[in-house]
Amino acid sequence: MRLELGINTCFAVKRWPRPEDWAPIVRDRLGLTLVQHSLDLVDLSGPLESSADAVRRAVADAGLELHSTFTGLAAYSSNLLLDPDDERREAAEHWFETVLRWTAMAGARASGGHVGAFSVADWRDPERRRLRWRDLAGRLDHLATWSGMLGLEYFVVENLAAAREPSTMALIDDLLTDGDEGHVPIRLCLDVGHMCVTGTAGDDRDPYAWLRRFGRQAPIVQLQQSDAHGDHHWPFTPEKNEMGRIDADRVIEALGESGAEQVALILEIIPPFEQDDDEVLADLTASVEYWRAALERHAVAGDS
Repeated sequence: MRLELGINTCFAVKRWPRPEDWAPIVRDRLGLTLVQHSLDLVDLSGPLESSADAVRRAVADAGLELHSTFTGLAAYSSNLLLDPDDERREAAEHWFETVLRWTAMAGARASGGHVGAFSVADWRDPERRRLRWRDLAGRLDHLATWSGMLGLEYFVVENLAAAREPSTMALIDDLLTDGDEGHVPIRLCLDVGHMCVTGTAGDDRDPYAWLRRFGRQAPIVQLQQSDAHGDHHWPFTPEKNEMGRIDADRVIEALGESGAEQVALILEIIPPFEQDDDEVLADLTASVEYWRAALERHAVAGDS
């Protein structure tokens, strides 16, 4: 098993928004090379080519690798492909098409993330819920085709933290596909802090059960320190490690038990906007050191 450690640029939102700002931090302060770029830092309303080229150049100049792009907090505020309104679902699909074009231009291999959330009314009406879910599957099928046409390797859906989102093992399993000649696979970006969904029990609330079950179908695992009560996106500092339930050794062991062969471990730490900027950097550094030590103990570290 080969595990590569990287980071999502969500830490840079409103702090280091330009690629020439965050790329040196990833390289010099954190000592990482693998980057998952948050779409919160991408203006998709402007010229795509120029903004994609800026990220491509900054990544190349810093000796980094742009692994993937990923929906951020802005997109997470929308219902997207599960919106109750037909026109808004159509607009969300076009938005994802633009995301995929930008991702290919920037030189990443995959994209995805939060794909949709049911409205309360649709969730509570069995027939409307069924229709929305069927529509989601059709739109994901289209995006899998679109991804392949652009030369991407796969499209990812994320397990999320609210009941009205794809958040249980059964719901996620229903969305994943192996792909075929006309479609890239739809894979899982497994967030280890999202097993806090109201109304769930058993394995659905166990991050290690998720890792064992879906490790082979999850080329990306997002890392955050969290507990069973909320989606905190804490860093892996000694203080937060005492409070949280995500243990690096157990994560690595569970992935090994799943039969996973190669996984990108992506730190997705979202600091409060009011936090001191130097403290943010210190927390990120401590998190990298924590995970790098664990990868070395298990002798599974790839280039990071």
